[in-house]
Amino acid sequence: MRVIARAERAGYECRAMPIAYLILLMAHFIGLALGVGASFASFSLRKAAAELPPEEQAKFLLRSLRVSKNGSRGLGLLLVSGLGMFFMRGPGATLAAGGGAFHAKLTLVVILAGLVGYSQVLGKRVREANGGPALAKLAAVSNAVLLIGLAIIVCAVLAFQ
Repeated sequence: MRVIARAERAGYECRAMPIAYLILLMAHFIGLALGVGASFASFSLRKAAAELPPEEQAKFLLRSLRVSKNGSRGLGLLLVSGLGMFFMRGPGATLAAGGGAFHAKLTLVVILAGLVGYSQVLGKRVREANGGPALAKLAAVSNAVLLIGLAIIVCAVLAFQ
């Protein structure tokens, strides 16, 4: 309450957020932690696998594919909570408040969803073939997922600073 009172004295408009919105915001950050955390973990595991002999490398990478489930769950939580917040604030108000950075963020989220879907298809191919050529494609797609995820965070910060 003291922070709100100080902010109001300084000329800022302060209103309490509804509890449902706060819960969605918390879920959004948990989804962000799961998704981006899984991308960083996959990146680190691929770097660790590069130091292994080739016969152990495929086994190790096959086991590390389990981390991708956290990324998929995180993306799902981000999408559901993001849509919830979007409609609670109102589409017009959200789009106006976020400006161009928010539109860029939404575009990147669509690209990210496609990349995550493609990585799931590649992951299935890799598991069925016990490695194979799809493993190299999966590494490239995983790197793209990480970069797009970081770009989304930058756009979100710029949109709602």
